[in-house]
Order: sequence, then C-alpha cells, then structure tokens
Amino acid sequence: MVSDRARSVDWYTTKLGFQVIQDLGHWVTVGHKGHTGLLHLCQGSEIDEPLSPGNQGITFHVRGDFARQCARLAKNGVTFERPVTKRPWGVFAQIADPDGNVITLNPED
Repeated sequence: MVSDRARSVDWYTTKLGFQVIQDLGHWVTVGHKGHTGLLHLCQGSEIDEPLSPGNQGITFHVRGDFARQCARLAKNGVTFERPVTKRPWGVFAQIADPDGNVITLNPED
C-alpha cells in the first residue's frame, strides 16, 4: 500500500531505476522487465486500506559493487535509514521509500 501512487511510481522509477511493468490505473506494478520480483503499488485511500509504514520485509538484491551502487543511490536522492553496514553474517543497507517503508538492500551473490 502506498499513500500516493504517482509519487511512489516516480520514486521507484527515477530513484531506483525500476520500470513500469503494468499500469491498470488503480494499481501499478514496477520491477525490471525479464526478472522476477515485482512490486504492486496500490493506493490505500482508493480501497479504504490504512497505511502501516515501517519494516515491511522488502529486500532487494543489488548487482555489482554493493558499496558503489549504494553510493549511486544516495547521490540520486535515496534516503538511507542505515548506510552500508558489515555484520559477521554479511553486508546490508536500508533505505526508506516515500511512505517511510524500510527496504533492505543486500549484495547479490
């Protein structure tokens, strides 16, 4: 659920480089053509569903040099809730979408 579908579509396409896969008016699906893992952006106010911003369990796997890709996202205006962080079990970062949902970024294996 998103608070403003147009704003969310703009953020996912301009900030993260996703593509609009399907636009049915009342919802838009974004992702990368030819890849699995799509996001369905539905405006909650249109179906009387409240938003519940926070950690939604969304994880994106980032291709290439992880630190460099995260720096590119930051330069593109993406807000990082947690910068690139190393832990004994791996490396990750966290970003926030326009509604404050936390998205975890992991390097692609």
